Amino acid sequence: MYELDSPFVAQIVPFDEERIFTLSEARALMPLVVKITTAAHKRLEPLRTQLQTEISTNSDSESSVEEAYRRVVQEWIEKLQRLGVTASDLWVVHFDTGDGHICWRFPELRLANYHLYEDCENGRRSLDEYIELFQPDWG
Repeated sequence: MYELDSPFVAQIVPFDEERIFTLSEARALMPLVVKITTAAHKRLEPLRTQLQTEISTNSDSESSVEEAYRRVVQEWIEKLQRLGVTASDLWVVHFDTGDGHICWRFPELRLANYHLYEDCENGRRSLDEYIELFQPDWG
């Protein structure tokens, strides 16, 4: 799994500031991204069970469980945004390279995929293959 090899201090950025990552910067930030995501995922587990029970009883009104679920997801997104990272979907994290995204999906073990901005999920390809073929500056 991800562990810090040397001291690392995450850079906190304003919500409206875009951040461009090199591959080494994204890899250095991954232990913190994994920690934040794992904690949020664990907090949602009991809420998922409660929501399934509510759905089976056909409750039409918004419940406190739904609100708690939304709050956990929103907190996860905001923590990532403060690091300059974006969430494109639940448990999918993007590091902007200036021409596309290095992407990670929980619980993948490492950063292994890349896609151009316009390709998003349909264009995910091997990060190593992309770097070998195109030798981008951020690689």
